Amino acid sequence: MTGPAAHGAEDSACLLPRTDVHHSEGLDSWPGGYSHPVGDVNALMIFLSFPDAVPELSTQEIAADHFPATSTFFDNASFGQFRLHVHPMTRWLQMPRASTDYRINRDWNAADRSMYLRDAIRTADPAVDFHGYDVVYLVADPDAPGVDSDATKVVNLAQPVTVDGTPLRRLVTVFEHHPPDRDVLAHETGHVFDLPDLYYRPPVGSNADWDTHVGDWDLMGSQFGLDPDPFAWHKWKLGWLRDDQVGCISRTGVTYHDLSPDETPGGTKLLVVRTGPDSVLAVEARSTAGNDATGCRQGVLMYRVRSDKESGDGPVDVIDGHPGTSACEGTSVYPPLADAPLGVGESYTVPDGSTQVTVMGRGTGGTWTVRVTEAVPHLRAGSGDRS
Repeated sequence: MTGPAAHGAEDSACLLPRTDVHHSEGLDSWPGGYSHPVGDVNALMIFLSFPDAVPELSTQEIAADHFPATSTFFDNASFGQFRLHVHPMTRWLQMPRASTDYRINRDWNAADRSMYLRDAIRTADPAVDFHGYDVVYLVADPDAPGVDSDATKVVNLAQPVTVDGTPLRRLVTVFEHHPPDRDVLAHETGHVFDLPDLYYRPPVGSNADWDTHVGDWDLMGSQFGLDPDPFAWHKWKLGWLRDDQVGCISRTGVTYHDLSPDETPGGTKLLVVRTGPDSVLAVEARSTAGNDATGCRQGVLMYRVRSDKESGDGPVDVIDGHPGTSACEGTSVYPPLADAPLGVGESYTVPDGSTQVTVMGRGTGGTWTVRVTEAVPHLRAGSGDRS
C-alpha cells in the first residue's frame, strides 16, 4: 500500500446512517424488531391446505423444494456464520375457507391478505408451538385453484401478533409452484433480516425491465440471477464481515488494496468511498465460486449504495464497467450488466472525476489488486453505533 493508508471501517466514516425508509441500507444501527442472522436461527414451516383442493404433494416433498438448498445458500454466503435450521410440520392443516375466497395475488388487497393471515394463525395455533422461532413460513398448497405463485412475499405486520408468547412481526407467505423458482425462499428470508428488494418495479402497463438496477448480482435483485451471492455491503450489514475486512477510503491520494472474492472466506472484502450524506461507492471482487458457480464474469464489481432509497426504489445500482456491451445473452436476467466487473488493466472514473478505480492485477490466490485514486476529499461522517 502506498500513499495515505486506507482506514479500517471502524472509524465509521463509511457507515451510512439508517434512514426511515423501508429496509434502509444504512449500517450505523440495527433496526428494532429484526433478528440477527448470526449463529443458529430456527425457522418454522407450516403447510396450509384448503377445502376446495386435496393436496397432490406431501409436506415432505414441498419442504425438500426449499431445504437444504436455502440453508446451504446462507451457510455459503455467511462463511458458516449463519445457520438456518428449518422445522417443517409433517401434515397439512386445512384453512377454513376455499383458496379462491382469499383472492391471492401479487398486489394483494389488504383486507383479503389480513383475512388469510388471521385464518392461517388461527388454524396453526392449536397444532403448533410458535415459541423459539425467528422465521415463520406459511406454505400454501401450490395446486389449490386460488393460489398464485407470483404472490410469495414477506408480510410485515404493523402490530405484532403474539402467539404462544412469541411476537410475530413478519411472516413469509409462500405460494410457489412445484418445483419453485431457484433461491426464491432465500430471497424472501433476506427480507426477514432487513434486506431490501433491489429490482425495479415498472408502472402498470410498462414493458420496462425489472433488472436494470443490479442485474444478476445479489439475489435481492433476482432469484434467477447468475450471481446471487449477496453484495459485500449486505454481508457487512448482516454481520458476516468484520469491520477490519472493509477498507474505508476517506482521504485524498492513492491507495492499493488486495480484494478477496466475495464468495470465499477471509481477506479484505469491500472498499467504500463515501460520496454524500446518504451514499457511497462500493467496490468488491467477484468470482465464479460458491453461490456464484453459475456466474457469467469475474472481476472487480462496483456499485452505488443509497441509504435514503427504500426497498424497490433503487437503493443499489451496479456500475457497468463495460457500457455498450452485454454477456451471457441466453442465461443472464439482464445481459447489459452481466459483464459489469472490471478486468485487469481496466479503470472506472466517477463522472465528477473525484474517484478512479483501476484493477492492477490478479494474484495466484484469486485476489484482485485494486488502485483507488481520490482526487478530492469526501464527506466524513460522525461516529455511529452498530449495536
